[in-house]
Amino acid sequence: MGTVLRVLVGGLGVAGVLIGTAIMVAGAQAVGSSAEDVFNALTGSSASSPPWPATMDSELRFYASLFVGFGLLCLRAARNPAQHGNDIPWLMLAFFAGGLGRALSWISIGAPHPFFLTLMLTELALPPVIFLLWRFAAPVSRG
Repeated sequence: MGTVLRVLVGGLGVAGVLIGTAIMVAGAQAVGSSAEDVFNALTGSSASSPPWPATMDSELRFYASLFVGFGLLCLRAARNPAQHGNDIPWLMLAFFAGGLGRALSWISIGAPHPFFLTLMLTELALPPVIFLLWRFAAPVSRG
C-alpha cells in the first residue's frame, strides 16, 4: 500500500508542477483549450468554451503558482514519507477543497466543459482514496 500511496501522491505532484507551470507560461486559455481539444478528440465531444477574459487569465496565472507549490509539497511527501508523510492529509484536504470549488461554480454559474467536470470528479474522489491509503499505510509512511 505504501508504494501505491507514493505513486499517487507523486503523480499529483508532477501534475501540479507541470500544469501550474504551463498555465503560468502559456496562459490559462491555451492550457484549458488544449485540454478540451484532447478530451473532445478522445470522447467525440464537440463542446467548446468561449474565450476567457484577461482578468480570468491574470487570476488563474496567479493561482497557478500555488498549484506549483502544491505539486512540490506532494513530491516532497512522496519522496520522503517518513519525514513528510503527515503533510498528505492536509494536501488532500486542499485538493478536495478545489473540487468543492468547482462544484460550487457548477451550481452557481452552470456546467463547464465536460473535461473540467471530469477534473472535478477526480478532485472529489481521489483525496479520500489517498487519505485512506495514508491512514492504513505502514507507520513509517505516515512520518
